[in-house]
Amino acid sequence: MVIVREVVIPSGEKRWIVLANEIKPVIPIMKYIKYLDSLGKAPNTLKSYCYHLKLYWEFLLSHDKSYKEVDLNLLASFIGWLRMPQQNGKVKYLYGEKAKRRERSINIIVSCVINFYDYLMRLDGFEKDLKTKVMKEIKVHKHSYKSFLNHISDKQLQTMNVLKVKEPRRKIKTVTEEQITQIQKACKTIRDQLIIRIMYEGGLRASEVINLWIEDFNINDHSILVRKSKTVAGENRKVYVSKETMNVFQDYIIDYHTDEVDTNFVFFNLSGKNKGKPIQYWTIQSLMRRIGKKTGIDFSAHMLRHTCATNLHEHGMDASSIQKFLGHAYVQTTLQMYVHPSDETIRKNWESAMKKQIGDLYDN
Repeated sequence: MVIVREVVIPSGEKRWIVLANEIKPVIPIMKYIKYLDSLGKAPNTLKSYCYHLKLYWEFLLSHDKSYKEVDLNLLASFIGWLRMPQQNGKVKYLYGEKAKRRERSINIIVSCVINFYDYLMRLDGFEKDLKTKVMKEIKVHKHSYKSFLNHISDKQLQTMNVLKVKEPRRKIKTVTEEQITQIQKACKTIRDQLIIRIMYEGGLRASEVINLWIEDFNINDHSILVRKSKTVAGENRKVYVSKETMNVFQDYIIDYHTDEVDTNFVFFNLSGKNKGKPIQYWTIQSLMRRIGKKTGIDFSAHMLRHTCATNLHEHGMDASSIQKFLGHAYVQTTLQMYVHPSDETIRKNWESAMKKQIGDLYDN
């Protein structure tokens, strides 16, 4: 059995180790994770890589294989193993079963494994250059016609991962203004209301909300400093919220941060063995489920983030500013994942374009 165990290093930060038979560290994995840590990868990235490589090690053990026996066929089998509802190669299904993981999740896991082997080859003397083998060069035509310089473009190649699973395009869900009003009305406490407001207006991730300190809030310019994030690009960025939300924040501090409370974390546990400690991710998940059940609105923390980005875009904020606001390393991520014009916006833009087109026809 392979497990991932959380440890605390001397600096007080959390790290993760992968153990075989629950006690023996998997040395190749731990060397790779230590290497990534030295590059300054975010803790959540290190954690994710540990869990991805744990799955790969479980697969190897279940198939009596060593990590040194890797080839394309083995990785293809690993993809099939990840798709199975249960990780048991001896089980045969008579009828089609729903895949255990989405295509995007499988691609992320396999990419992690390929990068792991690339590290072994470059720094640990591993003989097999797996990354080169899984990358296939294909010719890219940017146009359907051939120009007289087509013979030059023959040299323009693009690499493609031959093991990549095709991912269906999913429409990112958002919530409407009416739904947000319902959600806020359904909040039982001022703490719940503040959490919802911060994620909806500031576009914060749940993990970022959890790590907020009181001093991160600037009442004068209605800003919040996001010190900790799941990505390096998201750290130490400033987001802005409404004056009403800052008023809610001040009321919350007066009500909750009384003299007997000794913590700088904005959101903390009110009772139990973890009293005074910051809330956990599941606390926010539970809040979303509770409000969703009460209102009949199926939403999540990330849907609020999507909605924030979409609203900012539709009200004129440029993509590069939204990128910084959300803490993305690349503007392409912002455009592809979070900026989604609504049907109403598309209709208005179409009407505007048609009016210009008709006007141009009359002018000519």
